[in-house]
Amino acid sequence: MFDERWPQEAEELADALAAVLAKHCSPETLRAWDNTDDRAIEQLDNAVRDFGLWDLPPNPYLLTRAAVTLGAHLAPVPFVSSMPAYVLLGEADVANGVDRPVVPAALSRVAVALGPGLGISPMPDTVRRSASGEWVVHVDRLSPWAHEGDADAMRAWGFLLESAQLVGAAQSLIRYGVEYVAERRQFGVPVGSFQGVAHPLADAATAVQAADLLTRHAAYLAATDGPVPLFAAAMAAAKVRAASRQAASTVHQALGGYGFTVEADCQLYSRRIRAWSAAMPDPAGWLARLAQTLADPSTREQVTDLWQFDRGFTLPNWAREHGG
Repeated sequence: MFDERWPQEAEELADALAAVLAKHCSPETLRAWDNTDDRAIEQLDNAVRDFGLWDLPPNPYLLTRAAVTLGAHLAPVPFVSSMPAYVLLGEADVANGVDRPVVPAALSRVAVALGPGLGISPMPDTVRRSASGEWVVHVDRLSPWAHEGDADAMRAWGFLLESAQLVGAAQSLIRYGVEYVAERRQFGVPVGSFQGVAHPLADAATAVQAADLLTRHAAYLAATDGPVPLFAAAMAAAKVRAASRQAASTVHQALGGYGFTVEADCQLYSRRIRAWSAAMPDPAGWLARLAQTLADPSTREQVTDLWQFDRGFTLPNWAREHGG
């Protein structure tokens, strides 16, 4: 049975990492970095290296929980992009460029798909800032050399860790919005007491919680069975892309015009949620493959551990009658 709780070891890692990030990755630090103050990012990079972030074992729970914590603090470090290649290829400093338009500029090489396999190329030198303020490079027009590896495995790890990062950012933004509407008062009462404010926030929080559970499910399957299942990681990615954007839109509406000011923290989260979700490949194609596999009686049992079902699922009569 799927246990939605993080293991104690993962929670201890998250608490320790959060303490480091609270000191070196505050909203004020992020604003300084947006203003091209390179000292802030250098201090953060040194702090997480001293912490041992890059030395974590390839444990799905630990890596996923670390990605959630980094997302919650909007930490501009290339951990999420570099870990898939580290886990699968044993290669450090390689960005995950499989199906992705941009990757962090801080890494020296990039992995891309070559058919079902992988290729690795030096990082392009056309560096620019994304809408979130992070330094990125486009990964088109590369000439990679073939490298042993599985593109689908890289896709699965990428979806998992990027989903975790977005979950962390969306959860933090929801908390920020709830704290604001609990303190902001109109007509003598907190604005959060109005249904027009509270209900959309509750809907957004529920959607983010669902994305969190799907992400934990994918991590659980990877920790239990070995490889990250692509179908589970794609399900998490699809949900978190929509849920994180819903959270950003809802919190902006709850804060009104204040949420769009540079002084408010809301824009720090929403800009990164928008940039991170846009850089993530669209998982719709992989979900369509999953649906086709489940709908075909000859392949249905290839899909295991789909929530409470061990293999496949029972189709309703109308689907069996019309779907063959």
